[in-house]
Amino acid sequence: MEHEVLIGTVKNRKQFEVNFEEKFYHIPEAVVPKNMFPVEYVALYLPSGTFGDEDGCIRYYGKVKKAEVIKREEITSLPSKNGNMMYYRFDIEEWKKLDSPIIRECGGVYAKAFTSLEKLLSAKKLSDIVNTEKAAAKKVKSRGFKAEVLEKIEVTKDPVGVKLLSKRINEAAGREKITPVQITKYLLENGYLKMEFDHKTKTRNRVPTEKGTALGIENFWEINKFYREYSKNYYSENAQRFIIEHLNEMIMIPIGEAYKNE
Repeated sequence: MEHEVLIGTVKNRKQFEVNFEEKFYHIPEAVVPKNMFPVEYVALYLPSGTFGDEDGCIRYYGKVKKAEVIKREEITSLPSKNGNMMYYRFDIEEWKKLDSPIIRECGGVYAKAFTSLEKLLSAKKLSDIVNTEKAAAKKVKSRGFKAEVLEKIEVTKDPVGVKLLSKRINEAAGREKITPVQITKYLLENGYLKMEFDHKTKTRNRVPTEKGTALGIENFWEINKFYREYSKNYYSENAQRFIIEHLNEMIMIPIGEAYKNE
């Protein structure tokens, strides 16, 4: 499988020691696309300038025995100020050392990359398996939401519509970075919303699926200024947090593609 191995970046020596000794790897849920699952292996990229003779290379990998989504605060051996953010935790059977390290000759890995086990075990250079990651990294870095911005976004107990939520997100970012159609497109593609034809109004509407209802999306009929009925979705506190946690996936959806919601 082309994407069975998640190549995850280790930020510093402390994280490496804890991940290695306790046999797990963790990464924000928002940066891992759902279509890359299941992850069967994790390889550790040790970035330049942090690990002495292990600068800029992949040296260890391990088979995933369990994957779960948890709050960051549950990883107590590595405290973080992002305690309320959702993370994937991958428990590893055993970390194995590659016969020879996969060396970084240029570029690097931003947050994560994916490859096959066959490529991982045969590669000599990072570019052998991550040949497009440098360009993708620049795109995410320039367009993505940093953790400090995510923490500033207003979340309310009162349900809100997607336009108001996107406005709050952009206000926290200081400029327009996300649109309602990108949020809606993501929710449609991931099974939280679906298109449904209403015979009364002769319109196709985006309504929550059973999965979306469980998340906290509710649909109501309202009347516009022309006294016409229209369908509108409202997002609970839980649904608002879910959207915020997945913004870095949503922002990568091209605007033109986002309008193709049907």
